[in-house]
Amino acid sequence: MNDFKLNNWTPPTPRSITVKAEKIWASNTGRVASGKMVGDIVGNKITIQVEWGILTETQVASIDSRLSSAFFPVTFKNPRTNVLETRTFYAGTPTYPVYSWVQGTPDYVGVVVDLIEQ
Repeated sequence: MNDFKLNNWTPPTPRSITVKAEKIWASNTGRVASGKMVGDIVGNKITIQVEWGILTETQVASIDSRLSSAFFPVTFKNPRTNVLETRTFYAGTPTYPVYSWVQGTPDYVGVVVDLIEQ
């Protein structure tokens, strides 16, 4: 079952979803003269890399329209908690590789986007 939702919409089932837990460090973070790392963690944010297999032109347009807002809700299963969560994200730069052209209509394979928690 595909629990992943992009801007309150269930997209075609992704080929892969990679969830990264990222530490957000304070501006006082860095290495001191001894080489030791110092600093404070001010938060933890999620980055989700989503990759789809073969998609039609219509499916790509639907995905792209959901990524066009500055910020939008994403529902995903958090591997740290094993719980379905909805958080606010924005999209990195999506890639749309064309796989083939059939009668002037492209099919895409390996469409990828990074979703970064606000």
